Amino acid sequence: MKFLKHSPLLLHEERKALRLYLLLFYTILVLYDLVYYYLYPVLNNARKGLPTDLGYGVYIIMFALLPLSFYLKKTDKIYLIKYIYVLTYLLLTGIDDVITYIDSNAIYKSGNIAEIALLLFSPIFINKRFFLTVSVGITIKYILVGLLLGNGIVLSILLLTSIFSIIAFVILTRFYSYISTLTETHEELRNKEKLAFVGQMATTIGHEIRNPLASLKGFTQLQREKHKEDDFQYSIMEQEIDRIDSILNDLLVIGRPKQINITQCDLKDLIEYVISITGQSEQGKNTEIDMNLDESFPLIECDEKQMKQVFLNLIKNGLESMPEGGKITIEGGLNTNNTVAIRICDQGCGIPTDVKERLFEPFFTTKEYGTGLGLMVSRKIIEEHHGSIHLESEEGKGSQVEITLPILQ
Repeated sequence: MKFLKHSPLLLHEERKALRLYLLLFYTILVLYDLVYYYLYPVLNNARKGLPTDLGYGVYIIMFALLPLSFYLKKTDKIYLIKYIYVLTYLLLTGIDDVITYIDSNAIYKSGNIAEIALLLFSPIFINKRFFLTVSVGITIKYILVGLLLGNGIVLSILLLTSIFSIIAFVILTRFYSYISTLTETHEELRNKEKLAFVGQMATTIGHEIRNPLASLKGFTQLQREKHKEDDFQYSIMEQEIDRIDSILNDLLVIGRPKQINITQCDLKDLIEYVISITGQSEQGKNTEIDMNLDESFPLIECDEKQMKQVFLNLIKNGLESMPEGGKITIEGGLNTNNTVAIRICDQGCGIPTDVKERLFEPFFTTKEYGTGLGLMVSRKIIEEHHGSIHLESEEGKGSQVEITLPILQ
């Protein structure tokens, strides 16, 4: 994530948050002590001045951090500045408390509302690590001060710190939730725009490509019959033409509006047909496909052509995951909620967790010659049929895809 951390937009937002944070910190630090230790005593004829041994030393050191902050900003280490301020302030005020009260019988009166500002305003960085640094730092400071001074009054301060920490954590959690929602919405819109563009392009040029493609395939088959000595090369040409046609089919599913030709369909016959097709491929010749659907498997309402495309995509994926051969099991049965479930299990290489999360994204593929459209199109078709598709996989142990569809009422 380093490239994100140092992106210009995030650096700009960090600078804005840091300026606001430091402005609030210095303002509250000075105004609080000015009012509490100078203006208030004047009005009550009491002793004026900071009742601590370090006195103005805390201010001198804290303001001396400004040149260091400018240096860190110029050296692209802006993310360190907020940590330096918090840890320096807590360390200085902790030492000051111990020096001032360790041999004194005076009532413990310390702290500055700036600490609360450090805590409450920490969510503006939207950084959980920084929030924990501030809240844990303040807690540790008062625990150590209380132990060294043997003063139980710090318990009330710790209680207040806990309350403000909870408030800050709630604010931070809301920030994270809001940003996560915006990010997901942006990604969804970006994918929709991408698909809309591809759909327009596919609809516009798909017809123009398919006409010469059909002619090309016809002439290739004719030449294959004339030159049988080059049968292998012509076979490859036909396979590549079919692959182009398959890519066009996937793209047109994205581009065309929802046009589903619903008919009563027997999924057993449909899947048997798909198995007969895939069995003719090179991968299918080395693979055993075992279909085990319940005898009472009901009819469903679906677009037969689109459903064939779904099962063709899924079975081909299973075959391609087992280049050395293996077994694909297709099982199905009736659920209790008026739906049917069909499971396609393979013994392939499996899918890593980080890859599995992206498999249904458009144009994401792990195959050398894949388009990244097969699973996305399959899910789109299933959802248009009011069903669902779910994939489970374990690396090295194979994958299982489960499709759920409503039955004919």
